[in-house]
Amino acid sequence: MIELGDHNFDQCIQEGFWVVDFWSPSCAPCRVVSPILADLALELKDVHFGAVNATTELKTRFSHQVNGLPTVMVFKDGRPVDLLLGAHPARLYRRRITDAWATYG
Repeated sequence: MIELGDHNFDQCIQEGFWVVDFWSPSCAPCRVVSPILADLALELKDVHFGAVNATTELKTRFSHQVNGLPTVMVFKDGRPVDLLLGAHPARLYRRRITDAWATYG
């Protein structure tokens, strides 16, 4: 999982297939989602995984209209292709990411 923020977000996601976790240290559901995505990052080797601390990286958060946490966005070459808001079971993240990869990857 790569730390993304105002200084590197746009540059990093411009190429390839990215799953980005917008989270906050004070968000209890975020603490559930982050380990799920970390496990998926180990499993899905062709997908880049990143995390944005939405509390400190406000430019990135608001430029992508992230209002609720956790928010997981899927990007292909800098373009958002899917979004999941809130905490969900691991199987849903796996399915949505692999479906997006099959469609856009």
